[in-house]
Parts: sequence; C-alpha cells; structure tokens
Amino acid sequence: MLTRYALAALCAWPLIACNEDPEDGYPADKEAAARAVVDDMVYWEGDVCAVRAWYDDGACDWFCPAPDPDCIGRALGPDPAGAPTRYPIVLMHGFNAGREGGWSFYRVEDALRGDGHTVYTAEVPPFAPVAERARALAPQIDRLLRDTGAAKVNLVAHSMGGLDARYYTAALAPDAVASVTTISTPHRGSRVADAGLGLIPGIADDALDFLAALWGRTYNEVAADADVRAALTALSSDEAERFNAEVLDVPGIDYQSWAGVSSVLGVANPFDEGACEFAILGGGENADRMNAQLVPGAALLAGVRFTPNDGMSTVASAKWGRFRGCIPADHFDEVGQPEHDRPDPHTGFDHVRFYRNLAFELAAAGR
Repeated sequence: MLTRYALAALCAWPLIACNEDPEDGYPADKEAAARAVVDDMVYWEGDVCAVRAWYDDGACDWFCPAPDPDCIGRALGPDPAGAPTRYPIVLMHGFNAGREGGWSFYRVEDALRGDGHTVYTAEVPPFAPVAERARALAPQIDRLLRDTGAAKVNLVAHSMGGLDARYYTAALAPDAVASVTTISTPHRGSRVADAGLGLIPGIADDALDFLAALWGRTYNEVAADADVRAALTALSSDEAERFNAEVLDVPGIDYQSWAGVSSVLGVANPFDEGACEFAILGGGENADRMNAQLVPGAALLAGVRFTPNDGMSTVASAKWGRFRGCIPADHFDEVGQPEHDRPDPHTGFDHVRFYRNLAFELAAAGR
C-alpha cells in the first residue's frame, strides 16, 4: 500500500479523481476507485472492494479486482438451447495462434461438444500466407469428413482464420462447406499489418514492437518455418483488395460475419452504434475495456476519426456476407483470452455462450 504522501502526490494528477482515506490509503468511494481503474492508475495494493465491503452489495462493481457476485448472471444473449448441427463445426484460429494458448478458442470446443455438436479445432501455421494456411487445413477437414461420414462442415473462424476459410471454400473444396462464419476478420486489411510492413511512414517501428510482443505469446505445433512478412502481407490493405477480387464467395454457401468493438478507457465510442448498424449484442449498454496489449493497435486503427475497432480489426473491415452485428469485446475477448472463465463483469459478454448460441443458430438453419 502506498504511503499517505505518495497517495497524495498521485491524487494531485488532474486525470485522477481521488478520495483517499488517510487511515488505510484506499479510495473512500466507488467513483474514485472506478476512475483509477479506467485511467490505469490503480494505486492500492490488496482488494479494495473486500476492504470496503463492496462485493455483493446489490450493485455490479466491474472495477473490483475479483468478480463481483452482483455482476454474475448477466451474460449477454439468450440461454443456449437447440439441436446439434447437421454438419461438424471446424474452429479456425487466426494470426499468431494455435489450438493451445495465444488467440485460441478457450473452452469453446468442450462446451460445443457438451451441447451435442461434432467439433474439431484446426491448426495451421501461425505466420504464413493464406493459401499455405488453407492447404494445411485441407487434410484436417478431409480426415474429419472421412471419420464422421459427414458431407460438409461449418467453418467458424476468428481473425485471419476467416481469410483461410474463404480461400479454402472458394479454391480448394467448395462442395465440402455448408457455411462460413467469420469473427473480426480483417476482410479489407488492417492498418496494424500495414504499419508492420512499413506502409505507413513514421510508425513502422512502434507497430513492429507491438506485433513482436504478441508473437512472443505464440503456442502452435506447426509454427516452424514462419514467414511473418508473408503473413502480414496477407493482412495488409493492398493485398485485401487483390484477395477480394480473386477469392469470390461460392453461391449457395451462407457467409456471415461478426465484429468486435472495444475502448481503451472502457467508455463507449459514439460511432460504435452506426458502424455496427445498430446491432450490438446486449445493446451496447456498457463498453468493453480493451486489453492493454491491444491498445497500440487500436491507436493505429482508430486514428483521428475514432474508427470503431477491437484492437486488431475495424468493424468496417470485419463485415463480410450477412453482417450480424458487433459484440462488446476486444480481439482477445472474442475467443476467451486470456483464459476467461466467466462473463465479463462489466459488459456481460460471455464468449462460450456466444459460440454456443452461434452453433444452435447454424443447426436451426439446417446446417
């Protein structure tokens, strides 16, 4: 815990609204505690909510170090229910990810299996061009179809995985796909990739530092012979234009997409609703507070126009096929990382509940 003098110095900051208690150094009210969290200036040690008896007091205190029981049970979306899908579901990861760790689908496969669905989590090279990743996917799906006797699969893809799904469907096996669902896929490229390639003057070094920090978290069994530049090129704005002109949607296959919206300070962006076509899961009542590791990417994406994004992809870039709307989540939250075991205490977003409902929707549509 900070001394009274250090605490007083922090509270002299114009961005910090402190109301300190001289006895123990903790904020005396919730407004001060929440303001400190939003500004990334959590200046106490220990659990302020336990000390102040704010847990289970009838109000959802999202800023508490541990989940507040008053926030639990507010998960967004209907109660998941329905029949299993007709075709197996294939979960497809993005850039810098794999079956375990990184931006993987945390707890999703087990939850879907528990609902009766046939599910397979694919793994492709984390740093490779789209065509190579899609070719690595092909034998996995062939084996799944052979083992299950199914005629087709439902592809559910996060981030760059959505580009893999589109390429696989259009170029490799159009008859083997029943549906393509993409979540926060940069279909029109990402300024984060542009910066990493040096296509945006003056900020390439910062972008590469940001991306390198993410690469350091990679877990993937097929990560050998990584070609980071080729992967970034596939995610760039120029390459997206070429890709979209050549990789066309297959008639008769349902393409749908979701985007994520998040905020550096956890304050709603006034442009979110319009960008999301007034379809934000839960109504957008509470904005998601972005993981600090994604903030540099968000700054590149938002620019001076405060473009809605999730830290890696803008909402506009994520739209493809039938756009379903936005979820209040950053690029990590969308797949339950890092290791989300319960709904977000502030927004109520529960990634497992989201994918369970998505799977039941596919089943209801005959897929």
